[in-house]
Amino acid sequence: MRGRLLGALAAGAALVASAMISGTASAELADWTVTPEGAFSGNAGTTILTIEETGIELACTSASVDGSADSGANPIATIPATPGIQFNDCQGPFGLTFEVTHVGTWDLNGVSYDAGTGVTIGTIDNITANISGPGCEATVTGYVDGTYTNSTAVLAVLPNYTLDISFVDPANDCLGLIEQGQHSSFNGSFTITPALTVTSP
Repeated sequence: MRGRLLGALAAGAALVASAMISGTASAELADWTVTPEGAFSGNAGTTILTIEETGIELACTSASVDGSADSGANPIATIPATPGIQFNDCQGPFGLTFEVTHVGTWDLNGVSYDAGTGVTIGTIDNITANISGPGCEATVTGYVDGTYTNSTAVLAVLPNYTLDISFVDPANDCLGLIEQGQHSSFNGSFTITPALTVTSP
């Protein structure tokens, strides 16, 4: 009798554990609906990279993005390296001019959706970007937090310090304005065309 009781308890515990694992997996693989699917583009005004440790800003007067959206599990959109995100007329302190080059495929992942406001909170992951200019060679990696609002079709990147300065060329150190190991934020708002509607149960 005692053996059967222990066996039943063990079986019950296994079922609970299985249900919990299954529930976690379901939560991680929440379905997203994006309308229309396929290619999209976007344009932004001024975008700013800010170094957390020093407050130094590197600003570009405009930016554009080309990507592809897809319903289902994350990622809900991808931004390939070509043409990717392009930054225009970028400058820093002391007249420093530079270019930003998108590297690899960046993923847009949904985290939560508010049906009342039509706002999706998410992240842009797998970011790698090279900064180059006269006397300046550096690499930024990491992710950024963002929101997408259905009513305005605006993808807004939040200025949180989630990016890392993962490389600075010692021989081209950007006038000492950027140091390896520092952290940075990226701030910009892209109006998306065609306007996407993103929802999740």
